[in-house]
Amino acid sequence: MLLEESNLDGIEATEAIGASNETTPTEPAPKKRHTALMIGLVACTLIVIIFLVRVVTYYIGIVRGDAVAPTSFVQSLTVDASLGPATPQQTLDAKALATLDDPSLGAHPDDALLTIVEFADFGCPYSRETSYVVRALAEYTTTVRYVYRDFPILDLHPTADLAAEAGECAQEQNRFFDYHDKVYQNQFDLSESALKRYAQELGLDTVLFNACVDSHRYRTEVEEDRQAGVAAGVRGTPTFFFNGVRVEGAIPQDIFSRLIRQFQAAGTLLSD
Repeated sequence: MLLEESNLDGIEATEAIGASNETTPTEPAPKKRHTALMIGLVACTLIVIIFLVRVVTYYIGIVRGDAVAPTSFVQSLTVDASLGPATPQQTLDAKALATLDDPSLGAHPDDALLTIVEFADFGCPYSRETSYVVRALAEYTTTVRYVYRDFPILDLHPTADLAAEAGECAQEQNRFFDYHDKVYQNQFDLSESALKRYAQELGLDTVLFNACVDSHRYRTEVEEDRQAGVAAGVRGTPTFFFNGVRVEGAIPQDIFSRLIRQFQAAGTLLSD
């Protein structure tokens, strides 16, 4: 009888020890959950602030002309093999690059928040792509100035210099961009007869236009544009300069518009 009682006491003791070893799961304290959430929110906020500061600083630098080019699209660049490799970004006189005697669109030079200079070739397929993108500038013409400069690559497009001269002749009649569009749309034929026909189809004064083309009045002007491009580091077409910052290749329209908006935002911050 004593043995049975002893065994029962042992079983009860073992059960008691087992019960004492069981852990009851407890819910995390509300205070701890709140603290973890606050830490996460603070961390996310800091990341966003750092990102915004870097973006704003970057584009302010571009507007001032002392930042590295935003990107490059060399996969859509017609390279002039007669020139050497691309030169590093250099300090340029952005105002001198944006000449006053070349065809332009948009804001007055003194009012332009952003000045875009393009060196292009009427025979270049990538310059042709860009010709459509340029029309997207229409909604920004109160703050953006665009300047078109010639950079014919004669090894690849033997009549591109004549097309450039014809464009300047159209500029005499304040019809450059109409003619610009017409030539790019008919890029497969840049013969002299075709260039004169395009002017006729646009309703230009063909007597004046043809005389201008025949005289090669703008041959020197076209060559000066090309040499200015070479001096600025242009090695192919199209090449853009955003306030003096070089960007090579045909820029997709969505990126082109985004860059303009970001320049505008940065310029607004500078003027505040």
